[in-house]
Amino acid sequence: MAAVLYKIFFSILVLWLFLSPIESFARDTLKLELDGTFLSRFVWRGEMWTDDPVYWQTVTFRYRGFRSYNFFNIDLTDINHDKYECNEYDYILDYTFSFYHFSIAPGVLRFTSPTNFFATSTKITLDVKTGLPFQPRLRIRIDPYKSSGSYYIFSFARTIWLKEPERFLTIYGSLGMSQPRYYRKNLGDRIVLTDALLGVNVPFSLGGGFVLTTLMEFTSLLDSSVRKAQDEKGARKDAVTYGVTLSRLLEF
Repeated sequence: MAAVLYKIFFSILVLWLFLSPIESFARDTLKLELDGTFLSRFVWRGEMWTDDPVYWQTVTFRYRGFRSYNFFNIDLTDINHDKYECNEYDYILDYTFSFYHFSIAPGVLRFTSPTNFFATSTKITLDVKTGLPFQPRLRIRIDPYKSSGSYYIFSFARTIWLKEPERFLTIYGSLGMSQPRYYRKNLGDRIVLTDALLGVNVPFSLGGGFVLTTLMEFTSLLDSSVRKAQDEKGARKDAVTYGVTLSRLLEF
């Protein structure tokens, strides 16, 4: 746990190095976003990691274009022999450059496991967003050390306003296209659509800056060779996940 706290401190330190002098700081807002989520299972890129409830905590710092995103996963059962332990800590450091109709954010992503559940890896990231209808977005993950492949996430989101004032739901989805390290033995040199996600969430304002969001997602592995790899593990290839998130945004 000490190592995890050290990494959080490091990401905050990097954020501080991006800050301008005090005069400018007074005119700009430092944002802290806190999101705690309970999920019925842990699905990552369509692949079943834990078919039991998990808890996700994200802590995000934003200042101007800079973002420090910190993610924690805690298993709530002993399926992986680490009940109530933080078995994953990831962080993203990136900087967003905004233009007229789109933005682009280059950065770095670090996957770590305090319980050695998986090997540590570092990836180069690129996040491209547009202001067009359905909010099309492209995220790229490149692992220059462990693989010659990359992972591409094409996603969309659409907000639908309901009859009640300030009540809405969001429908979202994504397609993953990859040839990453853990699929290499199945995909070879191919680049294929490997997974898909379709979800819906509904937020509820609780007052005091707190927002409670309920969600439901359907995930599926698409490529036949990737589905076969899941057969070898005895894991689900298609799954419905339910969750609830409690969020709070703080500005300084």
